[in-house]
Amino acid sequence: MSEPLDTSDYPTGAAEVDYGAKALTALEALKADARAHVESWASSPPVKELVLAFGVAPLVGVFLVRFAEPIASGELEGGTEMWAVAGDLPAMCFETEDARVPSDALRLYCAIAEDWAETVLADGDLSQCYPIPVEPSAELAEMLQERIALLRKDIIPLA
Repeated sequence: MSEPLDTSDYPTGAAEVDYGAKALTALEALKADARAHVESWASSPPVKELVLAFGVAPLVGVFLVRFAEPIASGELEGGTEMWAVAGDLPAMCFETEDARVPSDALRLYCAIAEDWAETVLADGDLSQCYPIPVEPSAELAEMLQERIALLRKDIIPLA
């Protein structure tokens, strides 16, 4: 298990971060979506806090989830933190071990989503992919690949 992430450089709405009212509303909506996704997992302990790590609303928000108690079972057993990504793309949550900063969390998100899209396009076995809750189709896989390309080209460099 890794040490808790240092969030001191995250844009948590401090006075030096100048978000307009529309952006703040959109970020809060992304936060609510991220929380709902995390809490939809049966193994999710109660969420202690959700920290905005990076956001370009309404496209994407990256949140560090801190749990009130360690995860009791599953692949992330014992973990007290995870990333949650939400926005105009499938919501996901995943461990922080291999992604210690928001830009790496977005890169990992892209890799996970790309694996799903490529598997769908190859008519492969989705049982080994992250469970994206949509009916797998070539159209949705191609749309997701377009979003991934946008994240990699325009968004990740900002994170």
